[in-house]
Amino acid sequence: MVEKMKKNSGFTLVELIVAVALFAIVIGPLFQAFSNSIKANSKARSVLKATQLATSIMDNVERFSAKELREDFTNLADYTKLLPKGMTNSPSSKTVQGDNVTIEFKGVTYQDLNLNIKVVIEKTASNLSNKYHVYRADVYVHANRGVSPALAFTNDPLAHMRGSVKNIQ
Repeated sequence: MVEKMKKNSGFTLVELIVAVALFAIVIGPLFQAFSNSIKANSKARSVLKATQLATSIMDNVERFSAKELREDFTNLADYTKLLPKGMTNSPSSKTVQGDNVTIEFKGVTYQDLNLNIKVVIEKTASNLSNKYHVYRADVYVHANRGVSPALAFTNDPLAHMRGSVKNIQ
């Protein structure tokens, strides 16, 4: 009597390769979607932090006295009052043109972000008797991605805040 050979149960190399290929086809898009969600979450956190910083700076601009905003900005010696408490960067540049001032802070660290900040304050109106003045303030917060200082504000801002300040004498 001839004994029948038992067939080895297991996977052949071809079956294993097909299974791995199918697994990769299914997992690949899932991994890509997960990776994209991590990037989007990181970007959203950066935008949120930049918006919080811009709001804080705008609040600080609104706290300036009428005298500080009115007198051609020359008496505004301590521009670090624009930044939230704990941030003590001195401005990288300050440009005064008549009743308008532009203040730039480059390489500011806020929480875990490296940022460039531009604050533009422009006088937009005053009454005839100089009893009140209206200023428009724009705060731009840009990511500092290691670009040259000349290009610090060329990329799209993470946050932009605009407001007006009315000062009564």
